Amino acid sequence: MIDTARRWEQIVLPESVSETDLDSAIFSVLKLQWQKTAAIISRAWNRCETLGLPVDIELLAVRLHALAEAGRLESQGDLRKWRYSEVRLNAEGKP
Repeated sequence: MIDTARRWEQIVLPESVSETDLDSAIFSVLKLQWQKTAAIISRAWNRCETLGLPVDIELLAVRLHALAEAGRLESQGDLRKWRYSEVRLNAEGKP
């Protein structure tokens, strides 16, 4: 089972990566339709690899959870449990 209990406040980003970089990767794969959290994390991680951003997959999961808590995207279920939760863009389709 893939999950995480870390919080955004516990994360130290590599010097070459910003929150904006991560947010861009995440929002580039989100849609208005509900999608499994695990799928979004995987696609965002692939996007980061394409962009040469040295991040691990758990870091993306923690950032996704922080974005949901901040109301920048919608979620249902416990986002710490990637396979048992879903996320989507806000109803107006804006980050």
